Amino acid sequence: MHLSDAELQEAITASGIVSDAEFEAARKEAARTGLGLLEALIGAGTITEEYARDYIAAYLEVPTINLEKVDIDQKALELVPESFAKSRQMLLFAYDEKQRVAKAGMLDPLDLATVEFLRAKLDAWIDVYMISPKSFRYGLNQYNRRIGEDFNKTIQDNIKKTLGEAGAVDALHLAESLPTVTILDSIIEHAIALNASDIHFEPFEKTLLVRYRIDGIVREIVRMPMEIGPIIVARIKVISGLQIDVHNAPQDGRFRFTFENTYVDVRVSTLPSFYGEKAEMRILQGGARPQSLGDLGLDDQDLAAVQNAILKPHGMLLVTGPTGSGKTTTLYSILHILNRPEVSINTIEDPIENNIPGETQTHVNEKAGVTFAGGLRALVRQNPNIIMIGEIRDGETADIAVNAALTGHLVLSTLHTNDAPTAIPRLIDMGVQPFLIASTLDVAIAQRLVRKICSVCVQSFPADAMVKQQVQNQARLLGISRPRTPSLLFRGKGCKVCNHSGYRGQIGIYEVLIAGQKIRELILQRASTDAIKKQAIKDGMTLMFEDGLKKVERGLTTLEEVLRVTKE
Repeated sequence: MHLSDAELQEAITASGIVSDAEFEAARKEAARTGLGLLEALIGAGTITEEYARDYIAAYLEVPTINLEKVDIDQKALELVPESFAKSRQMLLFAYDEKQRVAKAGMLDPLDLATVEFLRAKLDAWIDVYMISPKSFRYGLNQYNRRIGEDFNKTIQDNIKKTLGEAGAVDALHLAESLPTVTILDSIIEHAIALNASDIHFEPFEKTLLVRYRIDGIVREIVRMPMEIGPIIVARIKVISGLQIDVHNAPQDGRFRFTFENTYVDVRVSTLPSFYGEKAEMRILQGGARPQSLGDLGLDDQDLAAVQNAILKPHGMLLVTGPTGSGKTTTLYSILHILNRPEVSINTIEDPIENNIPGETQTHVNEKAGVTFAGGLRALVRQNPNIIMIGEIRDGETADIAVNAALTGHLVLSTLHTNDAPTAIPRLIDMGVQPFLIASTLDVAIAQRLVRKICSVCVQSFPADAMVKQQVQNQARLLGISRPRTPSLLFRGKGCKVCNHSGYRGQIGIYEVLIAGQKIRELILQRASTDAIKKQAIKDGMTLMFEDGLKKVERGLTTLEEVLRVTKE
């Protein structure tokens, strides 16, 4: 950004959102980490990317645009190579050849050298708009859409080549042959372009079914002849460091995949099944920066409660929910806030989903004797300030975690419970004494992930009587007497940006239980989950369903999504 720190401060403090003291803290953080001042402000959660963009643009008198709400012209985008767009942090999103006018979104609208280069290259006038980093990342992803255009043709052509070689060479040579490599690489690239979190390779009697999990929902992508299944699985084993000749036992591995000058870490699991080995890939965005807690979906009240809890030098914070509800993502976002040179952060995880610079991360390896409990016991002796435990699975781990919180450590972990109040009886059931829980637990967060409505094709419609009845029925089951019933609902019509699904991305819905004095008294009394829940609501806790309804009202998600993840 071609703005001095003084100009940046003038642009943003005029809003009244960021104080001089917060600017000074960000300036120190920037000096420590080597980040820019603006990055430090955003990283600390002091201001969002969108607000920063708006205030700076107003100061510079430059228009803004959100590329997520624009139908980006693919032809205009490809007038500029992706490598150039990345290096100059700009995107060409519209071009009128007749009028000789192009529209460019730029992180730094004062980068006149880039504007002049584009003007000369295209022989056109360049209208400049300021975009946020989030908007820029979205625009870059549009380069990847062209990967899917020839996807099926590439797959089918290389299946023929691979099967043509089958029988002539052994399994290892087939796994390393160019057609096999091309098939698997194309599938992984296609999945990344569609923002899939998982790839499933599932053998059936006559086909190998490939499915992606996108925004929490599994979708069929392609069917291949069953004969290709063992060859693809063999290729997966080769790149994951697994034993290619072991077919009757599960195996776990990992590899790094380079794509478009970035990388993703891919976690692999194979499993014997009736028709052959099934393989599953979890795509971990290794280079991705953790989202802020606000971006994850926590509202202002809950965000303040969580921030107060994690700023304490000791205590315990738990995140609860089923598998796939985003618990680890929330913990990583919290660790990103806490990661400072003056504190020692240690984690014990199974597996390590993201490498975090500046933190010591340990991977559970039960074969080598490194369990959650054993690893945690050793980790406490390493004199950390903050401990993150991937999951509390048993009484021994729970007991060590609570005692660590009691002896001066800030402990973060996850539990498998359906709501926040149930976390307390769950710990007691594991054998943890109530007085220890009452002395250490500060916050329990329950969460689910819902799909976000596509911002490009969103449309509104009035809520009918059936919708209101659905809300009332679910509220009654949850013990909510007066639910917020939206009068206006939103949905995605479906467009090419969201693959005609009407949804793009995910957001969390939450309930945050703060362990105040009355909650602690109930813990000591071994009170029921219902009693703890009633007191938490009196203390101001919003249930996940209620938080979901707020997001429905704001047009972030649909009622169907909220009901899908909260129905009991």
